[in-house]
Amino acid sequence: MAKERSVTNQTIALQKLEAEFRDAQRTARDWGWWDDSYAFIKGNNPSFPSQDLATSSLFEDGAAMGLYDAQAQRRALQVGLSSPNLPPDQRLVRCMDSTARTRRLLGLAGIRVICSDETNNLYVGFATTISTSDNSRSTTATLIYLNPLIEPQFGSHLKKELNRIQAQLQPIPPAVAITTGEALAPLQPKTFSDNGRLMGVRPADSQAEQRRELTDLLLLLSGGGLIVLALRLRWKLAERKQRLLLRQKERWATQRIRRSHRALVEILDFKPPQPVSSADQSPARPLPDSTLIFRGMLQEERRHPASPRASQPIDGSTTTGTKPAGRQRVDIQLIANRFEQILGSARDLAMHDPLTGLANRRYCIEHLEREIVRLKGKQALLSLLFIDVDKFKSINDTYGHRIGDQALCKVANQLQSLCRQGDFLARYGGDEFILILGDSQNASNEDDLALHAKQVAHRILESFEKSQVDSASPYRLSLSIGITISDPHHFSSEDIIRKADLAMYKAKSSQGEHIHLFTAENESNPLSDYRLFTALQQACEASLEPSQPDSFRILFQPIVNAAGEVLAVEALARWDHPDLGEVPPTLFIPVAEHYRIMGRVGWQLIEANLQAFKQLIKALKITPNQLDLAINISPSQLTDASFSDQLIDAIAAQGLSCNSINLELTETAIFNSTAAVETNLRQCREAGMRISLDDFGTGFSSMGLLLSLKPDELKIDRSFVVGVLDDAYAEQIVKLLPMLTNSVSMTLIAEGVDTEESFQRLQQMGVSRFQGYLFSEPLNIADLVELVGGNRLTSSLPAA
Repeated sequence: MAKERSVTNQTIALQKLEAEFRDAQRTARDWGWWDDSYAFIKGNNPSFPSQDLATSSLFEDGAAMGLYDAQAQRRALQVGLSSPNLPPDQRLVRCMDSTARTRRLLGLAGIRVICSDETNNLYVGFATTISTSDNSRSTTATLIYLNPLIEPQFGSHLKKELNRIQAQLQPIPPAVAITTGEALAPLQPKTFSDNGRLMGVRPADSQAEQRRELTDLLLLLSGGGLIVLALRLRWKLAERKQRLLLRQKERWATQRIRRSHRALVEILDFKPPQPVSSADQSPARPLPDSTLIFRGMLQEERRHPASPRASQPIDGSTTTGTKPAGRQRVDIQLIANRFEQILGSARDLAMHDPLTGLANRRYCIEHLEREIVRLKGKQALLSLLFIDVDKFKSINDTYGHRIGDQALCKVANQLQSLCRQGDFLARYGGDEFILILGDSQNASNEDDLALHAKQVAHRILESFEKSQVDSASPYRLSLSIGITISDPHHFSSEDIIRKADLAMYKAKSSQGEHIHLFTAENESNPLSDYRLFTALQQACEASLEPSQPDSFRILFQPIVNAAGEVLAVEALARWDHPDLGEVPPTLFIPVAEHYRIMGRVGWQLIEANLQAFKQLIKALKITPNQLDLAINISPSQLTDASFSDQLIDAIAAQGLSCNSINLELTETAIFNSTAAVETNLRQCREAGMRISLDDFGTGFSSMGLLLSLKPDELKIDRSFVVGVLDDAYAEQIVKLLPMLTNSVSMTLIAEGVDTEESFQRLQQMGVSRFQGYLFSEPLNIADLVELVGGNRLTSSLPAA
């Protein structure tokens, strides 16, 4: 009987030891599966030992923790009782080092461990692997947590029980060393000690148990103190368990809050203010950080506590009793839940387009950069399609933004239906979409990828053409697609998108299929669109510096009557670039329009035209009302609601008269007319400026534009001027124009008159004003003054 009681008591003692192991295992896994521990092992969180280990209350009772890398080399160590004057117990540290090597050698996810210090006090603990909180990424590094088997705050009875357990535990020696004594029974599950040896427990001693029972009986007879101690022990253990659980929940909730806060900071692009000097720094305005944000949420929660139902933990567990009035308990789990809800909403808003539901520009760039990294590792190329909706601005202006938004959603849905698994579609901005093609099994080189990308582009265009046939929409959708096949090793995400955008612009301007593949020739051409765009930006920025010479040179081409008298001049811009040479406006104006910098370039040209015209007036010694100036205006300038007011102010600033200014517009600018365009033209007319319709006959609905615009001046396009000599169709059209313009008091000018034959023929048809190389090429101010004063041209100007 005594032996049976001895075995039973030993079993109870081992159960207590098992409880200590479970506590140590929970704590070790809490820290081992913490993202901050994982970041430290990966080298991304060097402050972990000083900010997390050294400041944790976990080590106040003498616990120890060590972090080891994949080669079982110690990276961090914290022993609760150690200090600068009292180094860590070396026997305990050696045991932790050998345990890390043992776990690495055995390849187990976790092992139990018992170590002893130099005073033979036992520590129970657990060694586990280090990974992320969601186990999405793991390492072979090791985290070891040890807790003293006997802690100072334990009662005398509990210490006695645990001392008895400690006396029965010993490392199992090697088989060759066992010569005398009773064999040790290995602990189950396996528990390791120093140098990887298994821990064992000695068999129960019946005589010692009898002596212990006699002592207990005497204690029971002396009073009921044992019952009180037992109850106290139970209460202490329950309190300790509750404290550990609460600490674990708070640590996890705090980790969730920090993780959510970091993600919110990244999404919102939050940048803390730069620290100021100590002399200027005010203690009343501390720098914002995650601690203050979290503290503010706690204060808000205390002022406005949530409802009892809302404060239930998400895992269904119950909370502790209510605190007394005046100190409402804050549910940190609820705050963490709210943080994650805000994070989810913010991430969705920051990464997706609210109209189409597709990924937005930011998400697209992030995905592209991830693809670049992935394809670098695979030594593969990247295929990207830049898709633009043709004439989408006309749809918006004609049918309104609601219909325009519906059109964009229709394009997004149709493109999404054509995507394969692995493709990535995003709305890059406005009417532009980007499609990043996934890996193609049948494409192994650049030519194969280019062929595959073209096939995808053709499939997209064919799908849209078929959908337009059966569509009842009042508008028709067409697309232009630019393709680039890029090596991720040599190009950044910005370079790849720029090349695809350039290819799309080429596709949009092509007469055939609206698909263009970017090639090396596009990049090497010194007059490529993007090179011109970059140089044009630099020219605009340089013009703002007074010390820099103006990059734009203004020439004037006279407009004369049949007698050769100068009636007006047209200002023509030339761009002198140090590397590209003289760039004509037929090259740089379309580039400025495409890259949306025509507003800056246009105003710089207008100011240069007015300044040069003022110099010309001064050189000719006439007044501004004695000579007219024709200025070319781009379509994008007219869409600016403040264009007319700024133009009137610019003319007045140069001391010129609006009555001497002719605004030359192309038919394209009027065809895409909006309310802003009509308002600008009306205000310019009211100020005294004249409207001239340039390149008449080459655009859309030319006769209809005459009726709606009612221009003051009409300029016949040079294609008709050249055709009057050998094209009967052009000849008949030009014959009708003098009769039409004379009947409505409209001035008619023939531009591009370069030969004497065409000049004579136009005179016979009734044209009275001419412009072309037959009379003068575009000249600078000095050459024009000399030419007007010579015998070749006569300036018949009214007296001042």
